[in-house]
Amino acid sequence: MRFDLNQPPDTNGEASHDLQDRGEEEEDAHVEDSLQRGGIQAASVLHPFYGHFQEVSQAPWAFPLQPLHLHFQAPQEQFHREDGLHVEGHGDLNFFAPIQEEGMVADDDPREQENPAVHALDENYDVDQMEYDWHEYGVYTNYVDIVYDDDEVLNSNQEDADECSRHKDLADRERQDVYEELLQRYHKGVLKKGSTNAVADKFNIHPRTVQRVWERAKKCIQDGVPVDVSSRKPKNIGRKKVSVDLSIVASVSLLQRSTIRSLADAIGMSKSAVHRCYKDGLIRKHSNTLKPYLKESNKKERLQWCLSMLDPPSLPNNPKFIEMKYIIHTDEKWFNATKKDRNLYLLPNEEDPYRTVQNKNAMEKCMLLCGVGLPWFDDEGNCIFDGKIGIWPFVRKEPAQRSSQNRPRGTLITKTTKVDRDTSRSFLISKVLPAIQAKWPQQGRHETIWIQQDNAPSHVRPDDEQFNIAVQQIGLDIRLINQPPNSPDMNCLDLGFFASLQSLAFRRVSRNLDELIENVEKEFNEYDPCTLRRVFLTLQGCMLEVMKSDGGNRYKIPHMSKEKLEALGILPKSLSCDRELYEKVVELLNTPA
Repeated sequence: MRFDLNQPPDTNGEASHDLQDRGEEEEDAHVEDSLQRGGIQAASVLHPFYGHFQEVSQAPWAFPLQPLHLHFQAPQEQFHREDGLHVEGHGDLNFFAPIQEEGMVADDDPREQENPAVHALDENYDVDQMEYDWHEYGVYTNYVDIVYDDDEVLNSNQEDADECSRHKDLADRERQDVYEELLQRYHKGVLKKGSTNAVADKFNIHPRTVQRVWERAKKCIQDGVPVDVSSRKPKNIGRKKVSVDLSIVASVSLLQRSTIRSLADAIGMSKSAVHRCYKDGLIRKHSNTLKPYLKESNKKERLQWCLSMLDPPSLPNNPKFIEMKYIIHTDEKWFNATKKDRNLYLLPNEEDPYRTVQNKNAMEKCMLLCGVGLPWFDDEGNCIFDGKIGIWPFVRKEPAQRSSQNRPRGTLITKTTKVDRDTSRSFLISKVLPAIQAKWPQQGRHETIWIQQDNAPSHVRPDDEQFNIAVQQIGLDIRLINQPPNSPDMNCLDLGFFASLQSLAFRRVSRNLDELIENVEKEFNEYDPCTLRRVFLTLQGCMLEVMKSDGGNRYKIPHMSKEKLEALGILPKSLSCDRELYEKVVELLNTPA
């Protein structure tokens, strides 16, 4: 709906005559006749948009009426007078705020009944307000509903959005850019015409902001100081952080500190406040794992083991670990086909995976025996021995006892076997020794090769007679050695290789035992020898930590940026030990219990 308000009256108090025709002479005469009734104390004004008459209390009119010209769409309504004259409400209205005479009534208007509050509003709209509207706008009316075109509304919204975006705090760099832009428009002592608005439009800021920046610059020049247009607001503005006393956290039981919710309940704080403390670094998250219990005898054995790994020629002035080139680490591990909980990254509209299993406590798994050694590299960095001796599952093949939907009766199926000392001896003799003979580098066959294993009851003793006879038959000097008890961190398999291999196997789909074994073997064969070499260096770092902790296992696995050192070509083959640390360990071992 469009509207057009008339021009204000001229100096003589008469209405402008550049409007369209004001109607018939009868209506003008009727209005003048109504205004001349001095005895009228109350009059009814025809409301142009609500289509009915409203009562207004007033004194005799003391100001001229301004014609109101409105273009709007309204339903057809008729107003009847007793003398037979009627007024129709339609598209274009051009009237002098007609005054209702006595006896003039309007047709029933449903809105008059539905919204009685309109009458109350109209009654409060007194003559003083109408006179104010007259002097302010040239017309008097209490309700005007305006409907804009769609394109006008869109343009108005865009202007409002631009205006809102202009009210922002500029960074110091942005204020400096505004000043430099003004300098480019500075010529012969003055700014070029329109520079303020042009710069304001370029940076989408208010022109007054540009003026303030320029005034700051001019004042600095007048004072003879370097121009500084940076913001003068204090740096520490906004809502101040509330100080929180976290000293009571240490007194809370560890069992009540496993989650943010339980910790918040224990110290009487909200969860959001505790979470903010965590994000600010005031509280740290720790993943705690169970470690083997060590007796004093176990600690001494661990220290003796670490000293045995030091290179004898480097003692005692410059202790250094041996390269461990002739040590093969062996151990067993249960490899699982999948795990109960898995973290996945999906698209927002991607459907969540649905995984099922017959019994989550009896998922497919298999125990495998693994043997690895330190990879060998030549002077040019080429791998001449990848260190992967082999990996073998403890399984057997037997015919199926009954038919199923997957295979008929009698089909050979894979089943796991029980692992005892006889089984371990059999695997060492029939699988590990032939693999060493086939893969061991030629230049290292004259050295003694040690097979390191833990102290599990199922493992073969170092002086096992059947094993020694088998070693003599292959022509190599291979011996068994047991690592310290309760020390999985002294074996590179338990230290990191098994966890890495299991993680890689999880990336493959294993529907049954055969697929699981196949996937583990594929990942083992594709394992990067450089990664395996870094695991051996981590093992040496753990030995240093064991020596620092007097044989204990309360330490964090050290990180030395091995990938970065390897990329720079300065990755050491073995780590060095401080002389003071070596002497302290020797003195500790010589001290009687």
